Amino acid sequence: MKLYLSSEDIPTPNDLVALLGKPLSETSTAIIPNAQDYYATRAWDYKAAKRIDEFADHGLRSTTVDLRGYTDETALKKELEKYDLIWVRGGNTYCLRYEMRRSGFDNIIQGLLEGGIVYGGDSAGAIIAGPSIAGIESADIPDFAPAIIEEGLGLVPYVVLPHVGNPLFAEAIDTVRSLRHKPGELIELTDTQAVIFDGDKYRVVEAANPQV
Repeated sequence: MKLYLSSEDIPTPNDLVALLGKPLSETSTAIIPNAQDYYATRAWDYKAAKRIDEFADHGLRSTTVDLRGYTDETALKKELEKYDLIWVRGGNTYCLRYEMRRSGFDNIIQGLLEGGIVYGGDSAGAIIAGPSIAGIESADIPDFAPAIIEEGLGLVPYVVLPHVGNPLFAEAIDTVRSLRHKPGELIELTDTQAVIFDGDKYRVVEAANPQV
């Protein structure tokens, strides 16, 4: 399985190209924005459209896939099979986690990745790929979600912790660190880093010219 997980956006596009095995301009992308479900409809629509534009700046051809529109995991699988890259946006991790379970995304994502699709995610989309999202309540509001689910997708055996060094997330970072006692259980990322998983190996990469 191949995953590209970051704190924000795509800090190292060339590494994503290498993971995909094709140029970004030839990559079809499904963007899942359900971590933003706590926004009012107009704000949700604006942010979804903004991400499409931001990814177009990288050359990506993107389509929004709203998990709220699916009650049948077979239909969701059929839709997501069309894409090379599934990118899961940041926002409220608990809103995102709820919709992933309710829609059946939980049940199909592993098979899609084993079939060659790449999983990408920033912030909440990165955190949720691991085994647990416990501790993230310090940065999110769990009650925005209809039900609180603390298990992650378990796509990787590590808890990926984004936004390290960002004072806005300092409390949540300290909380998650306090819950992780085994060496190597946690992968920490600054806002200019990403972690790439290719099979059973991973590496952390950083933007060549990070903006400050």
